Amino acid sequence: MNRPAGGHSARPRVVHARGPLALGGLAGLLAFTLYAVTGARGVEWQDSGVHQYRILTGQLEHPLGLALSHPLHYWLGRAALHIPFGGAVHKLNLLSGLCGAVGVGVLAALVLQLTRSRLAGALAAAALAVSNVYWQMSALTETYTLAAALMTIEWVLLLRFVRTRSPLWLTAVFAVNGLHVADHLLGLLTLATYGVLLLERVTRRRMAWHWLLTALAAWMITASPYWTLALSHYHHTGDVTETIRSALFGGGAGEPGYVHQVLNLRLSLDQAKFVALTFGYCFPSLTGLIALGGIFHRVRSRRRLFRRVLLAQTVLVCLFVARYSIRDFYTYLVPVCALTALWFGLGVGCWLHRRRSPANRRWVVGLLAANMLLPPIVYFACPRLARDRGWLRGQMRSIPFRDSYLHFLRPWRFRDDSPQRFAAAALAEARPGDWILADSTTAFPVAVTCLTGGYPPDVRVYWTLGLCLIPPSGPPLTSDAVCSHVLTGHALVAAPSSEVEQFSSAPLEIERGDLFWYFRVRPPGRDTPQTQP
Repeated sequence: MNRPAGGHSARPRVVHARGPLALGGLAGLLAFTLYAVTGARGVEWQDSGVHQYRILTGQLEHPLGLALSHPLHYWLGRAALHIPFGGAVHKLNLLSGLCGAVGVGVLAALVLQLTRSRLAGALAAAALAVSNVYWQMSALTETYTLAAALMTIEWVLLLRFVRTRSPLWLTAVFAVNGLHVADHLLGLLTLATYGVLLLERVTRRRMAWHWLLTALAAWMITASPYWTLALSHYHHTGDVTETIRSALFGGGAGEPGYVHQVLNLRLSLDQAKFVALTFGYCFPSLTGLIALGGIFHRVRSRRRLFRRVLLAQTVLVCLFVARYSIRDFYTYLVPVCALTALWFGLGVGCWLHRRRSPANRRWVVGLLAANMLLPPIVYFACPRLARDRGWLRGQMRSIPFRDSYLHFLRPWRFRDDSPQRFAAAALAEARPGDWILADSTTAFPVAVTCLTGGYPPDVRVYWTLGLCLIPPSGPPLTSDAVCSHVLTGHALVAAPSSEVEQFSSAPLEIERGDLFWYFRVRPPGRDTPQTQP
């Protein structure tokens, strides 16, 4: 048999099923170890605290709308609470770490299948595992890593369909995507690409028309945690328009939802700069540049169809995230990180394939290994540098006990007990019969601490949306109720936030302490409340 120059056979090496399974299992195990060691141990701020609170209290529907409910994550969290060891909140944090590890492992196996290079698969897995947002979302209770894990599973099934052209594999893609949407509506973006692919196959008579119904049925079954929740909401409200709006854009408890942000078609220069900086911080290395090489590398086999679908997903997801102008948009970069790591792995595979001599491969492997070590070094050094130089000072909110630079710029959470200390200090300020008032960032650490550590005697915890968190489903909060409460001699302790000022009305004023604010009766002769520092 003739061989090409260099002695390498023209016949491609076959990757047996055991190879991807072994590499994926090892990569997933190492990633889970990383997330378990560096993850949060207890309560968390903001959305993570909301997820913990809803799972612990059994509140399936999010008070801010169906789109924020994430029912699949909720039910998995409820199941995790039945594990017979470990603290309740810690188990919920570990659930995110487990999902993140699954995504890393599946990606490693997929890249090995695509490139026939174990090194490319391992490096792609490492790139995803240590990217800032992905690591951070794997270290605390969140929904994004579950969505990422399901998305990578979709890719594996899609590749199987491309290679076999069996409609059963494409149906399996739709089934997994139904779970994806039941966890997070970002799954609708990848669903659009699969829908176009299915229609193309049917219209070109490469699949029988009945596979449209089969795929739809599979998707409806697995997406049922979400659409049945929407049906339940409609049954209780009787308002179909409000139900659709809530299901697609959120909204509730006096909040309008995110319809304008979701449908926004503008990308301002400031937003573009912020997106670029955030993405660069997720991959402070050559990963992004090598990923571009993977995107532009051409293939000539059946994999072209797989590549086209993934390119379409990359465009859709990146455009959606880039112009999604919400405060914590960076959390939506998790699927962008997964896509980048995939293209990076393909770029590495192409690079290694072109450098066959041992000398060339050694320096390439050394460079790629150093590339993987750079992000943790950046994450360790950057917060102190940013704080000293005042970078992002306008975006860093001051919260008692929390170093916001460490909170946002370091993905690991095992040394951050600021939510626990904040909750303990707030509860220590409250006597029996007192109330605590806080916004969406700070209310839930206090509420979850109450749930896991025991209710303080007759102490209520309120969210600034007027909802009573402790006890769950307690009476709503109004300015009149606050006034009556304080006038009867009880205290209202508030977390520092402009949102609490709406509950201050005559004859009350807000006294701003070093850690907390207090609602007091205004002394006689003072005309206006002292709400300014």
